[in-house]
Amino acid sequence: MAPSPAGKWLNVETDCAGRVRIQNDLTVPGYPDIYVVGDTASLEQDGKPLPGVAQVAIQQGRYAGRRIVQSLFGKPSSRPFRYFDKGNMAVIGAGFAILQAGRVRLSGIVAWLAWAGIHLQFLSTTSLRLSVLLQWTWSFLTGQTGVRLIVNHVPFSKQNRGTEMPGTGLGAK
Repeated sequence: MAPSPAGKWLNVETDCAGRVRIQNDLTVPGYPDIYVVGDTASLEQDGKPLPGVAQVAIQQGRYAGRRIVQSLFGKPSSRPFRYFDKGNMAVIGAGFAILQAGRVRLSGIVAWLAWAGIHLQFLSTTSLRLSVLLQWTWSFLTGQTGVRLIVNHVPFSKQNRGTEMPGTGLGAK
């Protein structure tokens, strides 16, 4: 995957991966009104580059948003950005995950249940949480997944309009 061309657009310093080198307030040096966040940004904290993961981008986005609002109201700028590492989680398979947060390291079903609980917590509504929980429970109990694959893909064209798509039992209309 190619890096964002933002460094070229701005004609500013980038790291070896093409990410824009930014200051600890997430602005580009020499451009106090330009914020760069997420995996387009290169920022070190405690001598190490921040990882290109969603949690960094989310925290940077919130910080930059607060700074922009503060500047609109003429308030002094806030403290420098500081990433708070909440840990890492990954699902390896059905009922098995790994979790690392500080000194806590879990694996297996316990880590999978923690992963599921955390993901449910961050869904926007109670009805969505319940729906996802029921889908996961059904998938876990039956072994069925929600993935649907088209294995005999036939590109759509005017010539096969109205005919059955092979392998699907569905008619293209």
